[in-house]
Amino acid sequence: MRIERIVLFGQAFSEGGAEAAAELAARFEAKLAYLFLEDINLLRLAELPFASEIGIDTACWRDFELSGLQRSLRTLASQAEETLSSLAQRLRIPWSFQVLRGIPSQALLAATCSSDLVLLLRSQPRVGLPTRTESLAREIVSRSGAAVLFLSDGTPVQPPFGVIFSGMTSDLRTLHLVAALASDFAGKLVVLSLGSGEEVFRETAFQQVVQEAPSTTLLTGIPPKARRILAAAAPEGLGLLALSIGDSSLPPEEIESIFAVAPCPILLLP
Repeated sequence: MRIERIVLFGQAFSEGGAEAAAELAARFEAKLAYLFLEDINLLRLAELPFASEIGIDTACWRDFELSGLQRSLRTLASQAEETLSSLAQRLRIPWSFQVLRGIPSQALLAATCSSDLVLLLRSQPRVGLPTRTESLAREIVSRSGAAVLFLSDGTPVQPPFGVIFSGMTSDLRTLHLVAALASDFAGKLVVLSLGSGEEVFRETAFQQVVQEAPSTTLLTGIPPKARRILAAAAPEGLGLLALSIGDSSLPPEEIESIFAVAPCPILLLP
């Protein structure tokens, strides 16, 4: 899978998220794009005559005015664009900045494609999102074909890199991408094999892929349950855990459980 654009999507500016995105864009030799969202539902709410808010600085009720909201969004967008420009110049990567207006899930799906890696942050506001961020990530992957990196703000992507592997074709694509990433970082690849024994290690296609990584650890016989997968991965101290939903043997609820409780960034691929 070729990543051509790293997309940071936000309803608010995140310096840590922007830095993580820029570093990945440099490693993948990809374009860095910031899609800044103006949530149409929030703007409509501010137009209502009875709308009010609690000030974060005063803890007092005040009118929620459209003009004030628009000024705040312009300020945040300006900060985001300035930071993105600075990061892109320092790392010498192409970049773009775009302000989107709409419903978050619809706007993001319309703006992404199969060659994108989309970053979603656990700390991002979720106003207007019709589903949990975990479900939104699966929707992006399944409908647009983009990959999604789900991480906490400021959490670095670093080795060792883990891959959930069940022997499917989509798992091999995921394995190839993460093995290449391990090579770029000069780090270890950890393969978490669901229900497979050592024989998977001897398959030609598997061998060709894992040889891209500097070193590989294979953990076998893991049941397809989030709790068991994360327990097996814990001693490895993973800095990234990747999985494919293309033809995965993991049910959606187990994938969402991994998203919810995994201590490291999660990479979700088609």
